[in-house]
Amino acid sequence: MEKQITEHVISKFDTALEQGWVEVYFQPVIRALTGRLCGMEALARWNDPHWGMLAPFRFIKPLEDNKLIYKLDAYVVREVCRILSERIANKLPVVPVSINFSRLDFVMCDMFESVENAIKDYDIPRDYIHIEITESVFVSDEGSLHDVIDKFRKVGYEIWMDDFGSGYSSLNLLKDYDFDMLKIDMNFLTSFTEKSKAILRSTVAMAKDIGIKTLAEGVETKEQFEFLRNIGCEQIQGYYFGKPRPIDDTLTLLGEMDIKIERREWRHFYEVAGIHVKDTDIPLEIIEDDGETFHTLFVNKAYLEQVFHDFEGETTPEEIDRKLYSPGTPLLEKYREFANTIEKSSNIETFYYTDNGYYLRFRAKCLASHNGHHIIKGSIINITLDQNTSERDRLDSKIRELNRLFEVVDLVNIETNIIAPLLGRFKYLDSATYVYSDLKKAISIFVESVIYAPERQDFMKFMEIETLRERVESSKKGYIEKIFRIKQPDGAFKRKNVIIMMVPGAGGNEFLICYKTVPDEISKILDGLTASARSLVDKYLADSGAITYSELWENMIWDSSIKFFWKDKNRRFLGASQSFLDFYGLGSVEAIVGKTDEDMQWHVDDDPYMNDEFDVLENGAKVIDVQGQCIVSGVVHEITCQKMPIYRNGEIVGLVGFFQDRDEELYRLEKIAIPSNVDSVTGLMNAKGIFISTTEYAVQHADKGKNYGLILLRNTKYQRILSTYGQDVSNKLLFEMGRKIVEVTGQTCAVARTKESYFAILTYVKTREALEYLAGEVKKNVEGINVVDGNNVTVMVSVGMALRSDEGVTDENIYIKALEECDGNL
Repeated sequence: MEKQITEHVISKFDTALEQGWVEVYFQPVIRALTGRLCGMEALARWNDPHWGMLAPFRFIKPLEDNKLIYKLDAYVVREVCRILSERIANKLPVVPVSINFSRLDFVMCDMFESVENAIKDYDIPRDYIHIEITESVFVSDEGSLHDVIDKFRKVGYEIWMDDFGSGYSSLNLLKDYDFDMLKIDMNFLTSFTEKSKAILRSTVAMAKDIGIKTLAEGVETKEQFEFLRNIGCEQIQGYYFGKPRPIDDTLTLLGEMDIKIERREWRHFYEVAGIHVKDTDIPLEIIEDDGETFHTLFVNKAYLEQVFHDFEGETTPEEIDRKLYSPGTPLLEKYREFANTIEKSSNIETFYYTDNGYYLRFRAKCLASHNGHHIIKGSIINITLDQNTSERDRLDSKIRELNRLFEVVDLVNIETNIIAPLLGRFKYLDSATYVYSDLKKAISIFVESVIYAPERQDFMKFMEIETLRERVESSKKGYIEKIFRIKQPDGAFKRKNVIIMMVPGAGGNEFLICYKTVPDEISKILDGLTASARSLVDKYLADSGAITYSELWENMIWDSSIKFFWKDKNRRFLGASQSFLDFYGLGSVEAIVGKTDEDMQWHVDDDPYMNDEFDVLENGAKVIDVQGQCIVSGVVHEITCQKMPIYRNGEIVGLVGFFQDRDEELYRLEKIAIPSNVDSVTGLMNAKGIFISTTEYAVQHADKGKNYGLILLRNTKYQRILSTYGQDVSNKLLFEMGRKIVEVTGQTCAVARTKESYFAILTYVKTREALEYLAGEVKKNVEGINVVDGNNVTVMVSVGMALRSDEGVTDENIYIKALEECDGNL
């Protein structure tokens, strides 16, 4: 009979697909933290009119042996997309579906193209399809599979490793490939022993450490579910929640079990919560705050022992909510106050409070927020029950000693990137800007806020985290130190000795950063050394108490809002003010030194600027209030420029100039909300701005014959993203689209958002081929966006373009021509 069935499967395979004998069944996947349906796995079932329902092994293996399995998998992909498309069209809830792929799928056909075609034909967001690849598929891979996986992930599909732990190469695969999910082999649950539990516990912990989600399949009992939930396994699949069935039957059964369906907009929100659930002895709680009520999503035994001083046995999240967060509980008002503070902060916040005679410390951070809901991760210590009093006393003694020696002491951990103040916590920075949970950000804020501007770069090198351990260890003193000028509360800069020393017994990861006042006599000596290096005029002015030229120039460079620059005799930049660099979005002056305006390509028309500068350098002319245009991050700015010669011994050796942005001046003088030609969402030009710029491009075409083109593009899936995630995420997507466009165009094109998800690009170009190439590069870069603010998105771009030299194209209709082509390509 087996032979007959095998022959029947092979001979009737195409008929089975055409007649619908092969059906797609769906098995539910449940999010452990919420108990909601968060996904399904698609599985093929063959209901034969002659043989009845065939077991999967009766048709899967024959199809594999005869190299036909790729047809089945491609069929399943299209069926899944069709079913999801119908549900979306009928406004019925849908969740992501994972689909199994075999090795032959990647040998016999272009499976990436097959999936992409199905997605586009049925208009399905890519994040609704997950690619499951069994561990055994990778064993014989010679590199081609790596490329295919990269293609899938790059455009936004999740790649799952199925049956993790069933083979011998699992760990090597994690090293060599990027996966989004590990599906843990069900055999670990078949023999649910202490040994298998230990393996599961270690597997989940390892996956979290390397940023991979976990799903356990084959779950059949409540005991298994509770265990997996408590060790942090994020998703659960198995007969405990339902066997594979047609989609309507699966959803009906889940409804009868009162299992709700997770909506797409909440997926990232709860994924963030699940990532932070770990099997740990440290007290840990994950709660959801909807603004009115707290809901416990996860709490471990260590946390319960700290909160409930007489805790014994097991409890449920609902019971915890009733005891801690229900109306009328004594601490509810205090928790609400804590939560409001945590949710407004991006930092770890610490609170102390008393409860029934116990003194407790609660530390928490807001992990995610969406639509008025917040995920809070908290840990608590009952200080009253803490037995380490002698250690605390010794620590207090050490801190008192530090207090006598230093005015500020910070404790930093370079491995965890954390900074915490021990002494003088708010002497130089207020509490709103001091970032305890982010060492690198704290250093950056400190440098920008209080370090003397000419010494900022030197201070950043001194604080360089990557080399800190090596520098301290190599110093013969056991610490490193340097003197810097630091801004005081009265605005003056005083020299402080900054000392960095390693904390013993912390594995070379923890350091104390100590700030000590430099004695006045030493400061005077240093001031004298600085003054002696100045010119005689500067020394005379300094000694007489006047402001020196070098001091004036130094402050103009770093602190003035004037956008000024200076160049050599050949019009090459020698330097510029910080305001100039900020205006053009340049990280340092090295980006322009030795280059001309033409090298930077930031003017709509180079000739007027070039001619003016030749006049200054060759004739000693002064350029006053000359109007012009420059392009910054795709935005055309109207500027007014001044330039004048620099003389040395009567000879012109260069020029100095500055300019004003006319829109900035209007903004300042008229106090209007935003510059009139700038889009408030993207920071690019708006429709008015691009039409004004088109006029200038038209003038250049008429006067000098410079050909130009216009590219219009739009995200055809914008409305779906807006309806799914709301305006805030949609605006962030528009901003990212603008950034991706400018990433390709640089400073050479004018870029605008004209309306909704429409973007326009103006550029000087000679041929339509060159214009098409630019449009293709922009389209590819924008369609590479697949995550916005943690939320999965699918971006599909329609493009239209018009070249001024094309037949029938005029300055007046170039926008209409491009728009017609853009909308016609939908």
